[in-house]
Amino acid sequence: MGIRSTLENEMTFEIGISAKRMRAVLVAIKAIVAVSIVAACDAPPVSNDQVREASDAAPVDLSTRVLTEAEAIFDYAYPLVIMKISQDLMLTVPIRPRTTPNHFIHFRRLAQPEQRAVVLGNRNTLYSVGWLDLSAGPVVFEIPNMGDRYYVMPLLDAWTNTFESLGSRTTGQAAQKYLIAHENFSGDVPDGHTLIRSPTNMVWITGRVQADSAEDAKAVALLQDEYLLMSLEEQMTGVDPFADYAPQYTFGKVRLPVPYSLQMEAAEFYNTFFEMVAANPGPQADEDMFRILSNWGIDLSAPSRFENLSLQTQAALQAGLKSKQSAYSAAFYSGTAQSEPWLFNLDLGMGNWGADFARRAYWAMWGLGTNISQDAVYGVTQLDQTMQPLNGQNTYRLHFEADELPPTQAFWSVTNYDIEGYPERNAQDRYSLGSNHQLNFNQDGSLDLYLSYAPPAQDVANWIPAPEGEFKILLRIYWPQEIVLTGAWSLPDVERLP
Repeated sequence: MGIRSTLENEMTFEIGISAKRMRAVLVAIKAIVAVSIVAACDAPPVSNDQVREASDAAPVDLSTRVLTEAEAIFDYAYPLVIMKISQDLMLTVPIRPRTTPNHFIHFRRLAQPEQRAVVLGNRNTLYSVGWLDLSAGPVVFEIPNMGDRYYVMPLLDAWTNTFESLGSRTTGQAAQKYLIAHENFSGDVPDGHTLIRSPTNMVWITGRVQADSAEDAKAVALLQDEYLLMSLEEQMTGVDPFADYAPQYTFGKVRLPVPYSLQMEAAEFYNTFFEMVAANPGPQADEDMFRILSNWGIDLSAPSRFENLSLQTQAALQAGLKSKQSAYSAAFYSGTAQSEPWLFNLDLGMGNWGADFARRAYWAMWGLGTNISQDAVYGVTQLDQTMQPLNGQNTYRLHFEADELPPTQAFWSVTNYDIEGYPERNAQDRYSLGSNHQLNFNQDGSLDLYLSYAPPAQDVANWIPAPEGEFKILLRIYWPQEIVLTGAWSLPDVERLP
């Protein structure tokens, strides 16, 4: 989300921006970053005072190169950290019973303001979210016949790369059976199942199924009940290998994943990274950063803990962490990443990040769990066409000409969120409008949507209530047509009305 704080999270989480624009916004990072293969040890946790003491006792030459490398290491680590936080939070959110890895968490209602585990959650689909741990063996995943209902089931690895996308666009509507296993799996595949190999032990399924209304969501819930997700061991023996799973990050501790991650001290952040990377090593293609980390005194062949690093390394990592947290907080809360009124993800590499770790980290913060562009594209803004922050005390209009409605092979929608990426409760219980709703079109076939906190003087049927203060808009296009992916279609102005 999400993002943000996370998900989901569109989760975490669902927005987009071109790689060119992103690089112009973010601090230039030329160093390639990577992962250390580590495991947790029994050393006591380092305190914040110890970190500050390290900085005071061992001043670091924070040259441009050192700070750039420290920031790059943070960017490299961030996806694993936010994935761990998001997983544990979603397994412990108090609005439903706790669950364990390798089982679905079904969202039975369209995104609600109180659902703080999902950032930028949409009002047109129901989520089925599964956090997989393949360390104890493969997982069985079965999808029922989906009829004519649109759905998408992306599979993300621990580094937030989408390594598989199942759904209407790719695998069709018929019933399907899969065995999801780590890439090193060499066992037998049950009859009738297709093997999907994952590059990491952690896998996140961020399933979405079309639901046009609260009433329609009841029918979708019946489909969700037909999904099957469980470890092969549990299916064969009835024993859940993760029955005793104890989350490290609970809802009571975290509340909002992204804000939490942007306030973490270096010790907690990097120890979480070290623990995660031990189970989910980065690919060999990241070898340049392996060398960078080695030069920083992080031994890739042995367990690592932040408190066991040199005082100079601790202080430098802390400086890099605070620098990136400050930059990302500004982008998250203030919209400083926007250089024009809309950010639009027309990047066909979205979700397959390669070695662009800065962009990968940015989207893990801004929109964790975002779909690849072929499945969905997102336009997001918290600024109007004059680059002023959106505020619910004003009235805004989105105007679509008759031949410029969002081109889709599934559906589109416009949703309002508060500045952190969550719906704000309103008396109308309306948070979005789109192609699956009853809209009033103008006589020439064009369409006007209105956004404000109070009912506008214009057509209330086309009104999307906005939060009382500053807010964000997210326009989603599921299964976009080629004209969208090529950039030939443009988003409408967000016009502030007098």
